[in-house]
Amino acid sequence: MGLAARRSGESRMQNVDNYLDQCSRKKVKAEKEVFFFTKIDEGLLHLIEIYGVTKLVMGAASDRHYKRKMKAPQSQTAISVMQRAHSYCNIWFICNGKLTCVREASCCPVKRSKSARLPSSVDSCKVDLQSLLEPNIEAKRLGCMYINEMELRKETEAKLSQEKEESESLKHATMVLQNDLDWLKYQLNEKANRLQDLNQQKHLLEHRISESDSVATYLEESMKVTESRVQSLKLEYSKMKRERDDAVKEARSMRIEKELTNSCAYGAMSSEFSLMELEQATQNFSNALNIGQGGFGSVYKGSLRNTTVAIKMLSTDSLHGQSQFHQESPLGACTEASALVYELLPNGSLEDRLNCVDNTPPLTWQVRIQIITEICSALIFLHKHRPHPVVHGDLKPGNILLDANLQSKLSDFGISRLLLESSVTGSDAHYTSRPMGTPAYMDPEFFATGELTPQSDTYSFGVTIMRLLTGRAPLRLIRTVREALNDDDLQSVLDHSAGDWPLVHVEQLAHIALQCTELSKQRRPDLEHDVWEVIETMKKEAHSPLSQSFRSICSAIETATPSYFLCPISQVTMRDPQMASDGFTYEADAIRDWLDKGHDRSPVTDQTLANCDTIPNIALRSAIQEYLKQNNMNKSFALYEQQH
Repeated sequence: MGLAARRSGESRMQNVDNYLDQCSRKKVKAEKEVFFFTKIDEGLLHLIEIYGVTKLVMGAASDRHYKRKMKAPQSQTAISVMQRAHSYCNIWFICNGKLTCVREASCCPVKRSKSARLPSSVDSCKVDLQSLLEPNIEAKRLGCMYINEMELRKETEAKLSQEKEESESLKHATMVLQNDLDWLKYQLNEKANRLQDLNQQKHLLEHRISESDSVATYLEESMKVTESRVQSLKLEYSKMKRERDDAVKEARSMRIEKELTNSCAYGAMSSEFSLMELEQATQNFSNALNIGQGGFGSVYKGSLRNTTVAIKMLSTDSLHGQSQFHQESPLGACTEASALVYELLPNGSLEDRLNCVDNTPPLTWQVRIQIITEICSALIFLHKHRPHPVVHGDLKPGNILLDANLQSKLSDFGISRLLLESSVTGSDAHYTSRPMGTPAYMDPEFFATGELTPQSDTYSFGVTIMRLLTGRAPLRLIRTVREALNDDDLQSVLDHSAGDWPLVHVEQLAHIALQCTELSKQRRPDLEHDVWEVIETMKKEAHSPLSQSFRSICSAIETATPSYFLCPISQVTMRDPQMASDGFTYEADAIRDWLDKGHDRSPVTDQTLANCDTIPNIALRSAIQEYLKQNNMNKSFALYEQQH
């Protein structure tokens, strides 16, 4: 009889039910009996024993442990049954639906009665005979089983030895494969890094190609503009000859008028300083006091007649430096050293503040909008000046100075020009064969054609707006802002140290800046009609015009009035400071009263005065006014903090 064994639960019973169903259809008698054992091998051995099972099919191992080289059972249950089952039982071991090995029977089975009933008296003799023969049969059976088990043991040991050798070989192969795998991983990482480097080089080359395309496009447009300008210049050439004499006459009259104006202004508002005074003020022009270097000379910080000033030493080899000596309106001058003396603004230039020089706090977005508004207003004033407009020509953050209140002031008018109306184009322009300025802020048309127009300042104004928005260097800044605006990603280029910019203001300023930096001046906006209304409204919407840096400066100011703001005679803060010939500054009423009483000696040094003339100290007056304004603000801040 046959018995099938499986190592599963309900699925095993379902298989038996399917088998019984097939037997029923083929009219083969079969029954299902259920036995309960704590161990499967013990149960199978018991069933083989009591039923005399001669044919048994069972699993050699679970399907997931199947191997093609499997020659013997792998599960403990299969091994136990193979070793302990009667030798008359043929056992077929299968795994994954495939026959792995067979244990053949070594002897014939002992026939057993189908009934368990007691023998009758008639058969008692047969039973006794059988009981006598059974021990011999059992001994033979046990001997066969012992031989089979010994052979099986030898085979098992041989297989175990073979498997051990195969295991060692497999371990060695695994180590070799692992080493190969590690080497392949290393090669893969090297190739990945190389690929990344190549991709970066590819992106860099693509970026350079894109820049080259942009430069080519720019040069093509510049060529077109140049060709157009050459044609117009040819047409203007003949007419300009006729206009030259009139222009020379007009320039001569303007120069005379300007010299008269400068003379009056110099006598009323400027002072003449000696070279010795400048050397003492700058410690013989020490490098430690050098606060700037420009194309027309060096700038030193110094203390001159109790006033902190900036002294610009103009280059004697520069024609522009010499012309600048007569173009600007300083506090004073030194003709023997070609030097100009200016009011020193405490907050330096806008370039310094954008770069947070000396660890100064960054400007807030409100202050930056205020500066944009003030520069726009100043440019409108210059461009609308009559009878002839004025172009600054070198507008950039380095030429925008900030006073104690962070109010902006344009400086360095060294290359500024009065514009004359062209008889051909009808527009205001100045022509030069040697365009000068800062390349990153310079109008491309001015650079290509030498034609300086108000739109040249508009271009520089657009780049300055981008600097205030982003805080970045000017090189390739126009392209960066344009790409960010097109990608709707302006937040990625903003200078977030300025605070939380309102998105509406950011987009408006970006659009204005890009319009101002169009390559063609005809496409740039008019500052008065197209820009001013937008940024003026923007400034009004900025609730806090003062930056945190200015608030900290104000809070740090001492309540005591500086001694050099007090009149040496009356010991009160001066409102109209006047410099006497002794080099000291007094309140106007106090020094006049002193001189009117017949005193001819200095109230401070008691030395004889060279003369009774006085000169207004404009720089000190400005400093006193700013000090008083800041004091008022400090009081307002203190009152506000008390109330809130």
